[in-house]
Amino acid sequence: MVEELEQYARYFQEGARVRVGVPLDGGGVFPEWGVVVRLDGDLLQLNLSRDALPEHARIEVGRTLDLGLSGRQGALTCRGVLVDDDEKEHRLLLRLVEEVFPFEPREYFRQDVYLPLLYRLPFTQIPEDVRVRWEQSRREIEFAAQTPEPGEPEELEDSREEIRARLERRKAAPPVAANISGGGVRLYIPEKLGEGQLVELSMYLPQPPRMLEIVGEVVEVRPLPDQVRYSTALRYRFIDEADRDRLIGYISVQQLLRLSQQGPREAAEPQSRGAGWRRHLGVALCIAFIAAVGWFLARSIVVAKERGEKWEVQRVFDEGFMEFLRRQR
Repeated sequence: MVEELEQYARYFQEGARVRVGVPLDGGGVFPEWGVVVRLDGDLLQLNLSRDALPEHARIEVGRTLDLGLSGRQGALTCRGVLVDDDEKEHRLLLRLVEEVFPFEPREYFRQDVYLPLLYRLPFTQIPEDVRVRWEQSRREIEFAAQTPEPGEPEELEDSREEIRARLERRKAAPPVAANISGGGVRLYIPEKLGEGQLVELSMYLPQPPRMLEIVGEVVEVRPLPDQVRYSTALRYRFIDEADRDRLIGYISVQQLLRLSQQGPREAAEPQSRGAGWRRHLGVALCIAFIAAVGWFLARSIVVAKERGEKWEVQRVFDEGFMEFLRRQR
């Protein structure tokens, strides 16, 4: 927390301009600008730049807002919970709730998918406890993927097989429709969750095969016209960066396939005056997607190698992994 407060003091200085993403009723955000009046620890006071916001803007106490600002290394982003709104003075008071980190538009390429995906509420909503459980899930996945060492204890082998069986059951979960990006996911579910709730997600990517364990935070819930399900948007609260790159790589491949499927239909149409320009644009987009996929997969491989398989097994032993598994039975 001390490091985050130092970050806030460095970036949210008096007079600095901050972009505020104001949520809209129909979805999306309205980009507003504010000026920092003062910062007291993690309490940020902003003066908005305009006297009135759009009619459908939703400024509500308790709502989490996205904040953007400029740094020496480019665009930065942070999030704050609105704790007070002075409409007369056009002033907001927000409590900053996460660290300042680089804004990466690549996270927001979105794709409709149909994948095996399970969601569940954790036993506790305390972020640190949820994070510990999430880290344990990731270690289990890495442990299950290891090749047994010569002379490995039988109990350790049994534990690995138990984890593998559990992961196989998750892979066999019924596919669900979702809209995913590198920054979050939107689900259409019968259960009404509350904004701010933490949700554990198990998502299986078929190409390349990989089970992803992610913790999301509910940021929006809207009833659907069928009056049975809710459109529930979550941002990723805890996600391994290698898994984020795998997810973005999968999205890029799906978008590339969609572009390639559109090609024959466009080619069959009579060429118009702008057909040549559109064709060149399509080729450029395809090349861009291929490059993006290659970069994301290469980065995932590098991250995996940096961890080291042998190191991961040793880490499992050092952290009392066998004892943990015995207690779980």
